[in-house]
Amino acid sequence: MKKACIFDFDGVIVDSEYYHYLGWQGVAAEIGTDITYEEYGPFKSAGRTKMIPYLFEKAGKAMTADDMAKFSKIREEKIAVEIAKLNKEDIMPGVVDFLKLLRANGIRTAVASASASSTNVAKRFGLYGLFDAFVDGNDKLPRKPNPDIYLEAARRLGVDAEDCIVFEDSITGVTGAKNAKMYCVGVQTHFTDIADTVIDSFTQADMSLLDV
Repeated sequence: MKKACIFDFDGVIVDSEYYHYLGWQGVAAEIGTDITYEEYGPFKSAGRTKMIPYLFEKAGKAMTADDMAKFSKIREEKIAVEIAKLNKEDIMPGVVDFLKLLRANGIRTAVASASASSTNVAKRFGLYGLFDAFVDGNDKLPRKPNPDIYLEAARRLGVDAEDCIVFEDSITGVTGAKNAKMYCVGVQTHFTDIADTVIDSFTQADMSLLDV
């Protein structure tokens, strides 16, 4: 049985991906284009260095280094406005009970999130204390699909990568978990077959998931 569980945050612990999308939709409008939620999907956890060039290309505009700095700031401002709208109803169904079950069975838990707002959101909703380690965008690690953020979470938990199971909702995140040589459970990832197994929600989760 696995000794530790590592969770992405946005879209896994809290249903916040749509709020991030709304922020990016605002950035797209500033650049002079738009983006659908379906388009946004592959960019989950990929970050501004992927998304901003994509939006400029879609708008048919050349992008400068100054543009990257300018729209990175605009992105932070717009996403902050949207994330402020999160409420406790946005906590994913079943996840708190599952986290408590893990803790009761001696399984260590961590968050590995690319978002710099994850820690504050977790504290705001009383979720922070459910984790033994918290790695987020403020740690300035290489972004997913690089494995660094998962490996750092494992290091802080004091466990080997092979003893970890990761819960992810994006192609970028699942790929990063696999690059870290970790078993990966996709949460609502029926659009890709690279996760080791898939659940619709944490209401389906129990200790048998770790018996791999």
